[in-house]
Amino acid sequence: MSLPIHYANLLISLNMKSIITLFNANRNYNISITYFIIYCITLLLLRVKITQSIYMLFLVWNLFLAGIPYVLLLAARKYNQDKQIGFKIGFSLFIWLLFLPNSFYIVTDLVHLTKSDQSTIWLDILILCSFSITGFFMGILSILEFEKIIKHFFTPKITIMIIPGICFLCGFGIYLGRVLRYNSWDILSNPQKLLFDIGILLTSRDSLFFSALFGLFIYSIYLIYKTTKTNSAQGSQF
Repeated sequence: MSLPIHYANLLISLNMKSIITLFNANRNYNISITYFIIYCITLLLLRVKITQSIYMLFLVWNLFLAGIPYVLLLAARKYNQDKQIGFKIGFSLFIWLLFLPNSFYIVTDLVHLTKSDQSTIWLDILILCSFSITGFFMGILSILEFEKIIKHFFTPKITIMIIPGICFLCGFGIYLGRVLRYNSWDILSNPQKLLFDIGILLTSRDSLFFSALFGLFIYSIYLIYKTTKTNSAQGSQF
């Protein structure tokens, strides 16, 4: 059985026990994420009720895509704990990297504020910011989970160098999605055109500058969150 088919069967075979196991793997964070998702959807339904428009419902799909990398990393962590490394965890991390930019891409949905009218502008700001923060938070947690996994295979120095690279790739992925309108699955459905455009973008100052700025932003938030979390853990020991 090929690896992609095996991976698809793995996802299909997830039963309620597996879902609960994944949820409990990071229980405190997952409770917070669930609360924010409910809050986001409630705000969105309120807008639908007020405006009688389903215009912003695309945010639900974008938030779903933003959550995929986080769920994949929770599953990959289980493989890592079970010492089931090799192809399973490697393929999980590859798919994770393809979807990871979606977690941060949702921030660029703020461009849709230009289509809001004055009667709903503040509600739209609240909705877009809520979805963006939730997706971004899942992305940061996902990178932290990734760091925990690769620490078993690389030295601390190499790990420190890998994370900024991942953040830059996220910035590049955001550019591909927002500017060129590519999706994560285009690597399978339209790989030749995607690779051709990537080759062109690697020589473009605009795309590299955009990627570097977004990558630096993601990495900065990651460092702030990680430092705050570390200091809180150390403070609780006293």
